[in-house]
Amino acid sequence: MPILKLVFLFCFLVFLLRRWLLGHALFLAAVLGGLIQGLTPWQIGISFVNTLSNPQNLLLCCIILSILIFAHSLSKTGYLKGMIKSYQGIFPWSRPNLMMLPSLIGLLPMPGGAIFSAPLVKTLGQPLKISSTRLALINYWFRHTWEYTWPLYPGLILAIHLGGVNLLKLIVIDMPITLVAFSLGFIFFLKPVKGEMPKSNKNVLGFLKEIAPILIVILLTICGRLIFHFLPEEITIGLAVWIGIIWVWWRQKITWSQFLAILRDKTLLKVLYAVLAIFFFKQILTDSQIVLDASKMLISYHVPLALITAGLPFLVGLIIGLTLAFVGSTFPLISALLEVAHVPTLPYIMLAFCSGIVGVLLSPMHLCLVLSIEYFQVEFGKTYRQLYLPCALMLLSIVTWFAILRYLC
Repeated sequence: MPILKLVFLFCFLVFLLRRWLLGHALFLAAVLGGLIQGLTPWQIGISFVNTLSNPQNLLLCCIILSILIFAHSLSKTGYLKGMIKSYQGIFPWSRPNLMMLPSLIGLLPMPGGAIFSAPLVKTLGQPLKISSTRLALINYWFRHTWEYTWPLYPGLILAIHLGGVNLLKLIVIDMPITLVAFSLGFIFFLKPVKGEMPKSNKNVLGFLKEIAPILIVILLTICGRLIFHFLPEEITIGLAVWIGIIWVWWRQKITWSQFLAILRDKTLLKVLYAVLAIFFFKQILTDSQIVLDASKMLISYHVPLALITAGLPFLVGLIIGLTLAFVGSTFPLISALLEVAHVPTLPYIMLAFCSGIVGVLLSPMHLCLVLSIEYFQVEFGKTYRQLYLPCALMLLSIVTWFAILRYLC
């Protein structure tokens, strides 16, 4: 029975993901999925070759690698510190400052990036006598407010590839969710904060000059899509990112040791390996037809499509705490379901992606949550419980927005 096979495969994958690297877990799950569906080792090998020879897969790997090189270039050359320093003291308002600094770091897709903003949040919060628990929550929440819409996040890039939707359209449709995330963070974590900070003689122009690489990537990505609309959007993103990288290297006069440190970073290989494993997993699910068979059965049993679309990514995100994990493991099934059901794709991909991110945000396995709690030396349970209500309201907002979109579509 295809559904039971798929349930077993997902349970096995979740079990592996809690113990192994994402790449290892997905490769083994892909091989097992092929075997239980009756594929021979030779056919599984052919699927692997097809994965590696697919130009779209290789292009996406290059884009994700470029984005990570951009993030590491900003970090390892010291550009990131200068960017943050240029912002400090521009505005005297405590709440916007506490919100802006972690969200600024959140523009860069770095694993455990909350540890970069934690010292700054602590420095800003201590004179205002804000509790360590609240500072940990501010640092954690606003670090992830951009993840729903920011085009430099590998999870979003992977979601449009596996979901078969346009990047700019998904960003536009996800933007209200980002605004809700900022609003809920303000209401729950920043509203009680009182007091002002001393203003320095720094100005906004200096700050804009420092964030030029990020602005370059944004503007060139948008302009590239408008001018070179006939090219795959991954190419325009890649070119924009590499221009941003070259700008950083030129401005910082990058040394040979810094260059090698960027390229030798183990995160690059781990993420690349994980992305290839995701594509292999998707290829096996397609070639074995297990997803197609299960999709037809779920439709025949009248299981609500919205429930599957929201529930699967949320649960995997909650258990694993990684965006790439929930996108890579659930989106092949969701895409097949949408194809069989003949429904508008975009609202459902929004529902799946945003629900999954809330699951990741609520996951005790999330590295940023663990790092924030460790840095601020606060009690895990007390801090974690304060995420329940804002995350529940996030889910309610996502489902409401999905219902509106389905009505409009």
